Amino acid sequence: MRSNRQVIGTVALIAALSGGLVACGPEGDAAGGSSSSGPSTAAKPSTSAPAGGAKADPAGSGGGGNDCGKPPTPPAGVKIVEVGLHRDVSVFEAMDAQPKCTPNDWIYHGEGEPKGYKLPATVKGELATGPGKFQKVNRDELSMHIDGCLSQEHRNIKEPFSCHGNIYEITLDAKGEVQTMRERWSV
Repeated sequence: MRSNRQVIGTVALIAALSGGLVACGPEGDAAGGSSSSGPSTAAKPSTSAPAGGAKADPAGSGGGGNDCGKPPTPPAGVKIVEVGLHRDVSVFEAMDAQPKCTPNDWIYHGEGEPKGYKLPATVKGELATGPGKFQKVNRDELSMHIDGCLSQEHRNIKEPFSCHGNIYEITLDAKGEVQTMRERWSV
């Protein structure tokens, strides 16, 4: 008798869990293509063109059927880049980073050709110490952090810092040199 109850309990648990999973994706959308404005429409990926002229991605701007909503846009004057090469303390190369939707939310990946950036001694650097937390650093500390993360020498990165995919928010001055550089925190 006990084994029958375990089997029935297991089947009931699997049915309950799979019912919740089916409802998450567009395949489980019972509303079909109706114009209902109920909660089920919020889970559908957008197929209209996002603001800014970007192309729509019916799979949620990152594939896999994820729906993160509208892609984030940085504040005016802020570029998000993925550092790919650090030549010396005053020069690095980076690609423009674009948001990609994942099951956990938006993440950034560099795309296109890398561009060279000058990192002057006056740069105002900030490294992530946690979600929404940053510590100010000078150019040499910022440069050493970038080197350690790019070379995969994570043991050289000391607490409270860690590596977060080499994604940074930068602002440029009138000469095109980096004025501020803030590491983006991610899990």
